[in-house]
Formats: sequence, structure tokens, C-alpha cells
Amino acid sequence: MRALLYMILAAFMLSILTTPLVEVFIAGKDKILLSSTVGNSYRTAREASYSYIDMRNVNAVMDEKGFLRCFAGTFATSYAMECTNPTANPLRFTSRDDAYNDITVYVDFSYELADSGADITVVKVTAESEYKFRTRYMRMISYGDTHPYLLSSTNTFTMRVTN
Repeated sequence: MRALLYMILAAFMLSILTTPLVEVFIAGKDKILLSSTVGNSYRTAREASYSYIDMRNVNAVMDEKGFLRCFAGTFATSYAMECTNPTANPLRFTSRDDAYNDITVYVDFSYELADSGADITVVKVTAESEYKFRTRYMRMISYGDTHPYLLSSTNTFTMRVTN
């Protein structure tokens, strides 16, 4: 009988010890998902927002509002979220099914001149969100916490047209 009690106690203690480890793996998965979604949304928006007249002159000039609109649409579709204002910077996304906390995406455009004389656009995208804990124990521990775990992804992309 004592051995059965020790086995139940060991199973209970093991579940308490493995819960944070499982949550770390889930948080890592969500960080990878956020980073890859930013990259995929950028690639889609890049192709849709090039100014074709400037591309003919080998300049990477783009329509910023069109870029933000296309980026917001792709990002919202991949996360099943809604963008509150798809042409304003920063972009704010709210979850339709409450699976994720709100995500804020900052997009910064800067323009440079290459050695060849062509225009280059540098786009810096930063996505931030408070992490929503998935396991019951971690939600109980983090309830009322003043320092939430922040998921963030910062990517810098260079847009250039090669001849």
C-alpha cells in the first residue's frame, strides 16, 4: 500500500515538474510561428507593393500603404485574427477565437541609395504580443503577474531590384 502511495506522489510531482518544460516548448513553437508569419507576410506584401515604373528603372520604391494593407491581410489570415486598421502603423491584430492575445506589429521603412545609384528600401518589422499560457498550472501561477512573458520577433528586410 505504501508503494502505491509513493507511485501516486511521484506521478503528481512529475506532472508539476514537467508542466513548465512543456510550456517552454509551446512558447518556443509560438515564437517560431510568429517569426515565420512575419517573414511570409513580408514576402507577400513585397511582391504586391512594388512600383512597377520604378522597377523598370531598377529602383526598389514601393507603395507603403499597399504594403501595410497586404501585410495586414496575410498576417491576419495566417493567425485567424482581425486587423483593426490595416493602413495605420502600428498594425494591431485581435484574435477571433481568443486563442492568442493581441499582437502589435511595427513596420519601419527607410530608403537608401546603393553604390550603383539604385534606390534600396529597408523594412524593419517588429511583432510583439503577451504570451498566453496554455497549461492550467501556468495560467494559475501567472494570474495577476505584473511582468508578462513577451513574445517578440524583429526582422530587417532589404528590398532591392537587380538588373
